[in-house]
Amino acid sequence: MQSLFKNSSGDIPYQIKRSPRRRSIGLKIDAQGLTVILPSGAAEREAERVIQLKLAWVRAKLAERRDAPALVPPSLCWGASALYLGESFILQPALRSQLGAGVLSLCAAHEAKIAPALIRFYQRAAQVYLAERLALWSERMALQPRKWQLSSAKTRWGSCTAAGDIRLNWRLMQAPASVIDYVVIHELAHLAQMNHSARFWAIVAKACPHWQAERAWLKQHAVALLAWG
Repeated sequence: MQSLFKNSSGDIPYQIKRSPRRRSIGLKIDAQGLTVILPSGAAEREAERVIQLKLAWVRAKLAERRDAPALVPPSLCWGASALYLGESFILQPALRSQLGAGVLSLCAAHEAKIAPALIRFYQRAAQVYLAERLALWSERMALQPRKWQLSSAKTRWGSCTAAGDIRLNWRLMQAPASVIDYVVIHELAHLAQMNHSARFWAIVAKACPHWQAERAWLKQHAVALLAWG
């Protein structure tokens, strides 16, 4: 539901969403703007109370989002490089798509078809590789998703629903293997804790002791890796 927070220094539009899992009110700022997430029983007027309480933070984050550079797809041409599991490969045309020694051959008739061919290559690889990593970490962590599927989200690496369904972004195939494992572990941990509490991070840290470094790599490279496709 679209609403408007009225303030002397400028009105702020926001959306209200409800979550039966939440016990407190949450604020989220993304490409769609400000969203206030209310517990099922909370009155809508509570949204404005929390916005007022966190007004400085809200304005700062909205300004960051507004001033952030636009996501620009990379320029792909023969001889350019592309990442696969964190390593750089030179793109070249071929009759079929495959990896070689420092080369990623793509079945594309001309340069305008490189991007679709590269996406297909990543998606096919992700279907196999991510399934293997998910199976391995599911066994190690004793946390089994109901099902999983590939995601093409432009802002998220992965997600986990309350029903136990996990989605993993095919663009992860550009990241190093250790980073991919962190994302897999992160989403599996949500099967035990549907939040980002201390208990949640303890589960992540047990399986991935250096998770801060992996998360930092994702944040540093997110714009470049999520911006296309």
